[in-house]
Amino acid sequence: MKRERTISPELRRRIEERRRCNALAVARLRTEKGWTQAELAERAGVSLRWLKALESNQLPHDYRMQHEIRVVMALGFGLYELKDFYGLVDDMVNKNLGQRRKGKP
Repeated sequence: MKRERTISPELRRRIEERRRCNALAVARLRTEKGWTQAELAERAGVSLRWLKALESNQLPHDYRMQHEIRVVMALGFGLYELKDFYGLVDDMVNKNLGQRRKGKP
């Protein structure tokens, strides 16, 4: 039986904001490339339904990170550049929550 973890309201808010910003970043980058959702889904090897759920922030909380990484890599981020994508998402979250990322002035 799984035990429920207690998460502070602040952490829960940050997690939800991160998921929302992640969805926005994927949609924005896809649009900048001029790709449809179907084109990105095919390039990433994920279903169109899954990609639509990602971009609309409707994925279940226990979704497979492997699929997300495929999408990010299909958008042009190599294995060593994944941190750049997630840095972009963190910057969006911090801006929206009024915080700064560690190591940034």
